[in-house]
This record gives sequence, structure tokens and C-alpha cells, in this order.
Amino acid sequence: MSADSHPPRSDMEIEARALAVGKWANLFMAVAGIVTALLSRSDAMLVDGLYSAVNFLSAIVAARIGLSIARPANRRRPWGYDFDEALYVTFRSMILIGILLFALFVSLSKIATYLTGGAVPTLVFGPIAIYAVTIVLICAGLAFSYHRAYVATGRRSAILQTESKAALIDGAISLGAGGALLSLPFLPGTALEPLIPIGDALIVVILVALIIWQPVKLFLRSLADLAGISAPPATVAAVARRTRAAALETGFRYLRCAVLRAGRSHYVAVYLDPQRPVTAAEIDAFQSRLRTALDEAIGSLRLEVVVTERRGPETKAASLLP
Repeated sequence: MSADSHPPRSDMEIEARALAVGKWANLFMAVAGIVTALLSRSDAMLVDGLYSAVNFLSAIVAARIGLSIARPANRRRPWGYDFDEALYVTFRSMILIGILLFALFVSLSKIATYLTGGAVPTLVFGPIAIYAVTIVLICAGLAFSYHRAYVATGRRSAILQTESKAALIDGAISLGAGGALLSLPFLPGTALEPLIPIGDALIVVILVALIIWQPVKLFLRSLADLAGISAPPATVAAVARRTRAAALETGFRYLRCAVLRAGRSHYVAVYLDPQRPVTAAEIDAFQSRLRTALDEAIGSLRLEVVVTERRGPETKAASLLP
């Protein structure tokens, strides 16, 4: 027996509105970053602009993903579209990691050029000041908008969580790069004066080292979802507790459960031994009650109820299952 539970339409609408605002804000920041990079000759500003460009394209894809995961299962996708969200987060994180590594490579190349006696371009600071202040304010507003939508939808949307963190990272890049670049004119006469020509490159290296762990963490989490690795122990334990309680009330013997995470949703299979003859209607009623209980505990899910007398596929492995 199977059953599905999905976020209500209002949650999808809240997510869509937040993503729409983010899409156009990121387009503005992307254009502003690239223009500022050309005017100021700053690699840090170029990285910031490219980061926003990726966020703009991602917001378009995210909106489509948000709609697709609400679609019911069909003949083409018998298990539904929930894993599209995990797929999106995986590739989104890979692109962000790629941009940061590209920025690191460019900056290290500039440092190497300077250390070997090559010429590096002189920065123009005027455009940087205007850009930094504007972008930091926009990113702060975006991060707040995404987080508010994330909370309003029950803290279950991996898309909104990812975009909120991306906005914070973008703002951190702008704040750190802008503030550090604007401090360079004050370094003559200090011990750091020799670093002025490569200050832009050094700032990028520091920023990459500080923030690259965030997309890496998201990538590993979404990759685990796609690989079919079990949901976090706390989630599995919550499912096991509620299933065991529901089974005890009905007189069934609870055997085990399996839980996979797919973005904001979960795939749950529970294994029961009724220990007596039962009708399909009884199993359906049990499934309906359990789905309600699990929806309150872990959010939207697809639930399978498997009637069997076996503890697990393998005796040794089964002893480790909840």
C-alpha cells in the first residue's frame, strides 16, 4: 500500500514568490558586478558578478523544480518528482564550487605573475565603493526574504534553504571584497604596502577559503540523497517511534522501517506483521492514520506499508535496523 503527502499549495506559492524576487535581484547584481569589474579592473568584483549570474539562472530552474515536485506520480515517474529537488541542489552546489575554484585559480595566477616580476593592473576604487554598499544591502534583503519564506513553509524547502545561504555568501563576498579593496589605499607606509598590487587577488583567496565549505556541505548532503543513503538517524528514529506506536494500537507487530530523504520530502517504507488475517481496508486505514502522524513529524512523504513476517532481507543486517 502506498500514499503520498505533499506541501499545500500555499507553501508552493510562498516559495515561488520568494524565488521570483530573487531572480530579478540577482540579474541586477550580476550586471552590476560585471560592469564594476570592468570599470575597476577587480577580479573580486568579477567573481561576485558571476556568482550572482549563477544565482539568477538557478532561480529560474528552482522555480520550475518547485512546480515539478508538486506533480503526482505517473507512469513515466512512478515514484514522483521529489528527487528533482535533490538533483537541483547537487548541480547548484557543483556550479558554485566551480566558480569559487575558478576565482581561486585566477587569483593565484595573478599572485604568481606579480611574484615573478610581471605587471598587474591597477585598481580603480570609485565603482567598488558604490557597488559594495548596494550589493550588501540587496543580499541582506534577499537572505531575509528567502529565510522568511523557508520558515513560513515549515523549514522543509531545500531550495529556499540553499538560496538563502547563497544570498548570504554573495553578500559576504561583496562585503569582504569591497571592504578589503577599499582599505588598500590606506596601506602605503605600513608593513603591508608590498601587498597592495595583489591585494585584490589575496582577498579572493581568503574569501574562497572561508566560504567554499558551505556549497561543499550542500553538495555532500544532496549527493547522499541521490545515492539512496538513509535519512538522518533522528528522522528514522521519529518514523520508527510513531510507526511502532500505531502498530501497537492496531495489534500489528512492527518489524522495521526504511527512510530516504529527497529534498524536502521523504520516502518511507514500514514493514509490519499483522499476526492475524487482515483485509485490505484495515491496512488502508492503518496507512491513513500513520501518514497523518508522520506528516506532522517529518513533513511531506510517500509512504509504503509492506505486510510481511520477515524482519529484514538479511538476518544480520536486519538486527541493525530500527
